[in-house]
Amino acid sequence: MEHKKQGRGSRFGEGFRCGLPVMLGYFPVSFAFAVTAVGSSLPWPVVLLISLTNFTSAGQAAGAGLLITGAPLPEIGVTVLIINIRYLLMSLSLSQKLTGMPLLKRLLLANGVTDEIFFLAMQQEGRISGWFFAGLAAGPYLGWGLGTLAGTLAGEILPPSLSSALGIALFAMFVAIVVPQAKKSLPLLSAALLAVGFSCLFRYLPLLNRVPSGWALILSAVAASALCAVRFPLAPASSPASS
Repeated sequence: MEHKKQGRGSRFGEGFRCGLPVMLGYFPVSFAFAVTAVGSSLPWPVVLLISLTNFTSAGQAAGAGLLITGAPLPEIGVTVLIINIRYLLMSLSLSQKLTGMPLLKRLLLANGVTDEIFFLAMQQEGRISGWFFAGLAAGPYLGWGLGTLAGTLAGEILPPSLSSALGIALFAMFVAIVVPQAKKSLPLLSAALLAVGFSCLFRYLPLLNRVPSGWALILSAVAASALCAVRFPLAPASSPASS
C-alpha cells in the first residue's frame, strides 16, 4: 500500500476507516472504566482527564485504583510506567515504518500507540504516512474519550451496586487478551501464573501484605518477567553463514 501518492485528507480518511472497528470496541471498555471510577468516588472531570491523557486501559485502570486508595504519586507513576512500558517497544518497531518524519511529529503520533492500533499499523504493507497513522489513531481515541464521557455521566446516576458490577468488564477484557495467547505459549502462561502467584503472596503473607498495592504489582510483574526470561531465553537468530 503506497500512502504517499494520496492526498493528506485521503490518507487520513483511509486510516480512520481502518481504525473504526477498534473505535467501536473501545467505547464499551472505556464506558465500564468510567462508571467504575466515578462509582469509586473519583470526580468525573478527573476520570475524563485520565482517559484523554493516558489512553491505555490497563495503565489507567491501575492508576485510578491507586488514586482511589490514596497511594503516593511516585508509586502511581512507577506502576503506570511499568504497565505501559510495552508501548516503548511497540513505538521502536513502528518507527521503522515511519521513517523520514520529524521528531516533533513522531512524539505527537506516539500518543496514539495502543496494542490494537500498533497491530493494524504493522499490517500495512511498506511504509505508512503520518496522516494515515493519525487517522488510524483518531477513531479509537475518539471512541475512548466518548465512552469515558458517557460512562462518567452514567456513573453519576447509576446505583453503586450496578457501578461496581461493571468493573468486571475490565477484568473480562484482560482475561480475553491473555488467555488465548497463554494457551499457545508456555512462556506467556508461566509469566501470567507466576505474576498471579507473587501477587497472592503480597496479598496474604504477613509482612508482605504491608507492601503498598502499587509496589506489589510492580515487584510481581518484574519478578515473573525476569524468571521467565531466564527460563525461556530466545534462541539466537541463525546467520546465513552458519545455516
